Amino acid sequence: MAKIIEGAVGGQWKREVWSYNLLEEIELMKHYLSEFPIVAMDTEFPGFLRWTPKGVSDEEFYQCLQFNVNRLSILQLGLTLIDENGKIGMTWEFNFKDFDKISNMEGVYSLDSFLKNKGFNFNKLRSCGIAPEEFSRQFNPVIRSRRIQRWITFHGLYDIAYLMKFNNIISMPTSMSMFAIIAAHLLGTVTDLKHMARYSDYLFNGNLGLKKLAKLLQINRIGTAHFAGSDSLLTASVYAKMKAIMKVEPKIHEGFLYGLPYPIQGYRRPVVIVDPSKLTDGRISTD
Repeated sequence: MAKIIEGAVGGQWKREVWSYNLLEEIELMKHYLSEFPIVAMDTEFPGFLRWTPKGVSDEEFYQCLQFNVNRLSILQLGLTLIDENGKIGMTWEFNFKDFDKISNMEGVYSLDSFLKNKGFNFNKLRSCGIAPEEFSRQFNPVIRSRRIQRWITFHGLYDIAYLMKFNNIISMPTSMSMFAIIAAHLLGTVTDLKHMARYSDYLFNGNLGLKKLAKLLQINRIGTAHFAGSDSLLTASVYAKMKAIMKVEPKIHEGFLYGLPYPIQGYRRPVVIVDPSKLTDGRISTD
């Protein structure tokens, strides 16, 4: 299991972020990104205005996503920082207001289960939650800086879509191919653990949820399920374990979201190794 680095921020595993501490927490995250440049993410959102039937095509699934994401806002965003060696830095759990801004919120299928069973403090979300527009203003410079090398998700098509909304995408792209192009431009490279698990018989070829995947890998959850901070930390821990035990070439799974046939992979400039003997006054000699 990935090691959790504690002590640098008071020994706690999660940072709760509200409107009143948003700026200082983003500054702290910037500091951590220099050492932990990979970000595992999870979103919690109220549910679905349009439910996706089983067995639909990829494009039909995307049309439902487009309909839902265009009209709804998230409750929480969980971000957990991790490095290439599987060490985990810190988890941030951002809490948002305006999740019930639309007039027909009663049509959201899973809202009742959140209200009754998950333990969300909806009153605090409304009074102290972060305005999505303010989060966009403060967090978009972090994304544009390209300090985040890779985003890690589990079955993360909706997660990536909601993250794109924070990048001033008012309406989801009309096609899956355009969605992938814009996501790659905005975010860089994405890795989806459910897609990655497809390459392992031991992991049921990806036909399992995050909870079962973690159990198979003998990883214990920290925090409460279906809260974005805990789920992003579990995603980071599962990623570290899968990366260590799976002997699959990264090019096979890197950049793919489960259910999206187009890659989301940022362009990286090739590294050019220059022979020092060819340098003359800082320029390459052609002799």
